[in-house]
Amino acid sequence: MPAASQDAAGRISAALVALSPGIVLLCFGGAASRLDMASLVLRPECIPAQPPLSWARLATAQGPMLLLLTRAQPCFAPGAGLEISDGSGQVLQVVVDDPSELDLLTEGLRPAAILDLLRFIASKATGILRHSEDSGLAECCRRVAETVMTPERSALPIALCGHDMVMWALPEGLASGDGVFYAISRRRLRRVPVTGNTVVLRDRQYEDGYLLPPSGDGPIHLSPPGGRLPSLSELGKRKDPESRAYYRNGLAELSRRAASDADARRQLRDLQLLAPMEKPHHLAQPSRPFGASLEMAICDHAGGTFFRGWIRDPLGLVAGLTLRSPHGEHPVPLTELVRFGRPDLAQKFAGSPYGGAGFRPGFALHLPDAALRPVAQWSMRLELTTGDGITLIAPPGIMHAQSARDAVLGSIAPSEISPALMERCIEPAVERLHAVVMAARGAPEEIHIGSPLAEPDVSVIVPLYRNLRFVKPQYASFARDRTLRRAELIYVLDSPEQCHEVEHLLRGLHGLYDMPVTLLVQPGNYGYASACNAGAAAARGSVLLMLNSDVIPAARGWLQPLLSVLARQPRLAAVGPKLLFEDGSLQHAGLFFERGPEGEWYNNHYYKGYPRYYPAAQEQRPVPGVTGAALCVRRGAYEAVGGFSTDYVIGDYEDSDLCLKLRVAGGEIAYVPRSELYHFERQSIRDHAGYARTLAAAYNRRLHHRRWASLIEQLMTRAERRAARGR
Repeated sequence: MPAASQDAAGRISAALVALSPGIVLLCFGGAASRLDMASLVLRPECIPAQPPLSWARLATAQGPMLLLLTRAQPCFAPGAGLEISDGSGQVLQVVVDDPSELDLLTEGLRPAAILDLLRFIASKATGILRHSEDSGLAECCRRVAETVMTPERSALPIALCGHDMVMWALPEGLASGDGVFYAISRRRLRRVPVTGNTVVLRDRQYEDGYLLPPSGDGPIHLSPPGGRLPSLSELGKRKDPESRAYYRNGLAELSRRAASDADARRQLRDLQLLAPMEKPHHLAQPSRPFGASLEMAICDHAGGTFFRGWIRDPLGLVAGLTLRSPHGEHPVPLTELVRFGRPDLAQKFAGSPYGGAGFRPGFALHLPDAALRPVAQWSMRLELTTGDGITLIAPPGIMHAQSARDAVLGSIAPSEISPALMERCIEPAVERLHAVVMAARGAPEEIHIGSPLAEPDVSVIVPLYRNLRFVKPQYASFARDRTLRRAELIYVLDSPEQCHEVEHLLRGLHGLYDMPVTLLVQPGNYGYASACNAGAAAARGSVLLMLNSDVIPAARGWLQPLLSVLARQPRLAAVGPKLLFEDGSLQHAGLFFERGPEGEWYNNHYYKGYPRYYPAAQEQRPVPGVTGAALCVRRGAYEAVGGFSTDYVIGDYEDSDLCLKLRVAGGEIAYVPRSELYHFERQSIRDHAGYARTLAAAYNRRLHHRRWASLIEQLMTRAERRAARGR
């Protein structure tokens, strides 16, 4: 650092270093360097200095040097005058010199002093100045660090922790302690965590950069690799102690970061998935006095885990239970387990000499914070009254969010479900997993077959999933109906693996009937609500008709009554037709709500199973709602309420949810019996493994009840009063 100079007017010069276009460093020597930093006052002669102003004192061979780091501003331009003082009353006049380079000003500084200087700059750049991404500043600091580089102060690259993170081994004798480390690349400066003798840096651009330790004889060079680096998982497969130690260090660092860093959490998950899994283990011999199994331990993709298993303990040998992961243990009181019946176990252990499985051997549990760091495989430790313990191992528990959601919904037989199981175990896990599934939705692919209508009267939207048996008769009935020739037909395929098959089928039908059709192919299976919303987004009609794929018109001309009623009655937001079973009996004459055995509101249909021409079902009238199997709604009303809610799983209750949203927005709902169609009920959803024989319907019903119970109560009370007056 240069010694301070003084001009004829007695003013002291200050060296100016432009570290980057946005950051400058002023260096004060002589009397200014001895001022008390705690009470420094700086007054520019022109305009005031804008904070932040960061001060430091640096030891040099010529004596101490006072440093000011700040953003570039006019009051610190070359030739500017400054007045600097402290609490002693001494006032110094300073003039700013012409710019110098930082590496020129650091000539002759010891490596330890250069380390102190660079740490001062890095700490402020990553902190109060918010210039950690300043590439000019980073390159300036890297160039200075390079002037004191020595081979013995080099960190060597050890392994790749994912495709964009590198682990370096620090020089021997360097203690990380409690201090803060900073890393410098050509583009950025970062505050980095260091534990033990390694450091993991995310960006490979830190290769050939520098690490600034809390103390020592200068910066540490981050040596670039001389060849291909092994992956962390490859280190874990090696047998030598050094590689194994580095592997453990890498896992520990990823685990430490995983709670707040999504990339580290994913790397930790992926490493566990690729590591050899332990073979699942359970204790299920009838000849033993007790038994247990941890059958499921499924990550909910939001930091929690869903567990399902069973414990058979007729003699009371099990005293405690602990769930274990690579990141720690979770003792669980046996009373916290939510129990349920298992007829399969009752039969299996019926002949055991020590006693059977008991009334409710099954258990479920949801721990909302058990997997803030991903866990690929859990185990369960049973503590026995004898002081012994048994460890049982679950199958791998990290899977795709949709598979995990469906597994949780299918984990307990509907006949064994209880409100406590739903509320404490099933619902929290499914809600989290379903949110992850829906957040991953992408835009559908759009395929036009034939020339689309310029201005369709109505857009008919038909979701498709797996079952294609009704597409031919449905399409043919539309094509033979003159009123449908002014309709836009949109099929939304929710099983994209069938894309080529469905496109081929529709092109063949178009060749026969010459009716234009649009095929939207969802990127994944997201359920009825998402499919309808995708169809509505692509539709151009002012009226939207949501129609199940298993709904077939009973005769031509069925669409016009629906459109005419909407046109004549502006208060109506939506209408629905009469739907018939295959035998001609009534399936739907409007939707209403009734309470179930647990007090929850269920959806039901008026006059279900009655004759087709039952007099009361021949009357057009307002109804609480209409089924989504055939729901005709004004586009403006649909969009105003956000379309179908997508937080219902697969398909159920989102139709009544939409009707209730339309009512809250001021719209009315009506049933139109002059429009008749056949509905081959549940055929459009029967092939969905995530719905059939699962708790999806119960989950949706409870969600619907929590959301709408109060409004439904009012709605059904009014409906009953109207019915009483009619009698």
